[in-house]
Amino acid sequence: MKKMACCMAAVLTMVTAAPAADFTFDTPSDDRWHYPFNFSPGFRTTASCFGTVGTPGFNNRDAMIYVAWDTSELIAPGKGAGAYDIQSITVTLTNQANAFINPDWPIDTTADEWFTYDLNADGMNNADGIPRGEAGDTDGESDDIDPGRPLELFGLVFGPTTSESTWGEFTPFIGGDSMTVVERDPFPFVFQDGTNAPLHVEDNVSGLFNDGLGVFQFTPTPWATGSPIGYTPGAQSVPFDVQFDIDLTLADGEVKAYFQEQLNNGRIIVAVTSLRETVMMGSSSGVPSFYMKEGVSLDPGAKAASLRVTIAEPDVPAISGMSMAAMASIFVGVGALVSRRQRLLAA
Repeated sequence: MKKMACCMAAVLTMVTAAPAADFTFDTPSDDRWHYPFNFSPGFRTTASCFGTVGTPGFNNRDAMIYVAWDTSELIAPGKGAGAYDIQSITVTLTNQANAFINPDWPIDTTADEWFTYDLNADGMNNADGIPRGEAGDTDGESDDIDPGRPLELFGLVFGPTTSESTWGEFTPFIGGDSMTVVERDPFPFVFQDGTNAPLHVEDNVSGLFNDGLGVFQFTPTPWATGSPIGYTPGAQSVPFDVQFDIDLTLADGEVKAYFQEQLNNGRIIVAVTSLRETVMMGSSSGVPSFYMKEGVSLDPGAKAASLRVTIAEPDVPAISGMSMAAMASIFVGVGALVSRRQRLLAA
């Protein structure tokens, strides 16, 4: 009976197990430096991420990277969003470095409060040295508790001009163009607490474009924060990866639902941003700068942005679709085999 129970348990395991499948996409279908002065969209070999808080005419998150991967060849679309039980999503970008480009931007893996930036555009963060809101505070700013600015990943909302189904790396830029600050299209977003409405984050420090939802200046929680791997600021002569592990539990699972819907549509699209300060004509090594798919020939260590998706499979293909009656037949057959073997051994 013990042997029979073990065999039946093994069959049950085969029937009920939900193994996970990993899918890796090494090259995006589209990668766009979303920046007003990108005059070669679709052909850029590298793209940087930085902010321009306090500079008139620009979005706070000025230079961003929008990346899309066609997932339809490995993950069949059109099954309904709920059919994709996503376990994890990781995005990896490779920062350029070589004998001539030695990145020195400081590592920061924690979100920075919106009031730790140069709100009054006086060229200094917290010039009065007094934390925001305390007696004597004149600029409404506070010191950042750690050096650097994080790299942050968000989802994208399309419209009114662009659409998710037709957007690509050659789509014309829409956003702050140095003359007028307007909302990005598509725009990076987070879900609002309580309503799950999409909140613009391209100008979260200035507090623009969310007034209809009663939200102004705020600190968004990124869906993932970039973690550099094998990076030594100021002493880096070879390319290195920056990894983004997306938190699918955010917004009560709405982040996971966002990606489930995208898999259903056959393409995952994200925005990578930073509010890292820069200066006019400053060194490019002071801000994160990543290889685009057109730049993989620049260095032996250069790689395009990659995507890894892990999905729990609903069943094992050999057992998939099996009725309860068929399963019962298996159990009966296993039991008969065990009983016959026991009779032979006893003879």
